[in-house]
Amino acid sequence: MIFFDTGAIYALIDKNDVNHKQAKELYKNLAGKEVLCTSLPVLTEAYLLIDARLGNYFANRLWKGICDGVLEILPVESEELKMALEIESKYGDIGFGFVDATCFALCEKYKIRRVFTYDKKHFSIYKPGFTDALELLP
Repeated sequence: MIFFDTGAIYALIDKNDVNHKQAKELYKNLAGKEVLCTSLPVLTEAYLLIDARLGNYFANRLWKGICDGVLEILPVESEELKMALEIESKYGDIGFGFVDATCFALCEKYKIRRVFTYDKKHFSIYKPGFTDALELLP
């Protein structure tokens, strides 16, 4: 299982993004071979970012892709929200924020080691309880 963060999703959509080619290639190599997932907070953040920078047409392409099953959406429920708040409190000086903290909570719950992200700063700082570190792709 590989968790997709906002920056990775954005890079897949924006052909002018510096990471687009790399993101597209990685996605092609993973699709159909791995369970690719994200969360509603990440999807919302990515949608709003794409809409603000590229417009509604491209944001809706993301929406359609999700409806077509390109990424599985992991639910963020009360348990994950509480865990995310604990993570945010533990790393309070860093300020992961809501979206990253919920990503980490989902990684903990589902024991997801691999994360497709361009947010190397936050994702390399977080230390999961089930492994030494998250494996950051690409």
